[in-house]
Amino acid sequence: MKEIVHITEAFGGGVLSMLTQLSNRAAAAGVGVTILHSIRQETPNNFAKLFHPAVKLTYVSMFREVSVKNDLTSLWSLVRKLKECDPSVIHLHSSKAGVLGRAAARIAAPRARVFYSPHGLAFLRRDVSPAKQFAYLSFERIAAKLGGTIVACSKSELSEIETKMHARRARMIENGVNVPEIPPRVDTNAGGIVIGMSGRAMFQKNHEAFVKLASELSNPSVRFLWIGGNETELPAGTPKDAVACSGWVTRDRALELTAGLDIYVQTSRWEGMPIALIEAQVAGIPAVVTDVVGNRDVVQHGVTGFVASNMEDMAKYIAMLRDDPSLRARMGAAARASASKRFSMDAIFRQWLSMYEFGSDKPTREPLGANEVASYETSSDSQF
Repeated sequence: MKEIVHITEAFGGGVLSMLTQLSNRAAAAGVGVTILHSIRQETPNNFAKLFHPAVKLTYVSMFREVSVKNDLTSLWSLVRKLKECDPSVIHLHSSKAGVLGRAAARIAAPRARVFYSPHGLAFLRRDVSPAKQFAYLSFERIAAKLGGTIVACSKSELSEIETKMHARRARMIENGVNVPEIPPRVDTNAGGIVIGMSGRAMFQKNHEAFVKLASELSNPSVRFLWIGGNETELPAGTPKDAVACSGWVTRDRALELTAGLDIYVQTSRWEGMPIALIEAQVAGIPAVVTDVVGNRDVVQHGVTGFVASNMEDMAKYIAMLRDDPSLRARMGAAARASASKRFSMDAIFRQWLSMYEFGSDKPTREPLGANEVASYETSSDSQF
């Protein structure tokens, strides 16, 4: 394997976390690694410091939303960069890179093995119209005909890929974390309870639901903490002191704050497999999450936390954990024991390295088929 090239437009959040783990470990093993990336609002200013010195970082302008002019410009930029790199493996991250990267790979590096990690399927987005959801699904189906192996990060995501995208080659490798760097839960709350979530103020994460839960369930001995959120982002009408906000913090600080939680909450409307939730489980914190792709794959219902299908169930499960210290302790211990083994990046990286080296992916040269005509039903994972 002479060179791995990662391509991503979504250069932040969980995608960035997985990229640093995969590329740093490969570089440390002596494999050449190049990352072709764009910049998003959530991309940290010091992102270069997150990577091994041998990892080559190259900016390529890409945009999340569809634009024929911008996307063609991005495509030819990727073609030029791939010809310069001459990679043996191309790993694409997120939907935009998945489409543009497979087209560029077919033009510039037809002998390379190509792998695509969606990190949350675009056609599951709830912030766009059904017409756009169908358009995203259609793009995914067309791009799948360009070749490559689609690698889901959860069983639920793999099921969506197989049933809706009709992909010919699909595999699953779950997301992972560097377990030793995640501090275990520490009890610093002096008898009080801290319930928290981590993430930016965005429709996907549904921070409004978290605030609603806080308004209903908080009391003098229970505090709700939004890690990464700002007070100015709280919905209008939020009761005073219902939610404490950390503001933007570094990842290390976010891990410290997470370690101080008693209960972790994930209110997402859709996911791939959330890294912050995995980190909370590794820290030994029971979780209450929405029943959507990714969330339901991380939490073992009734063992390491609860998976709720609606707001009423979510409030009920949080109250159960809030009022029962022994249940919190039991589920927290089960979460740490299970997640530390299951999501260890040591094992996850070995799976990726094996796929990079021995994956069954072969370049395909058959012409694109006509756009498939199929009815599309909007996903209804939960009532959130």
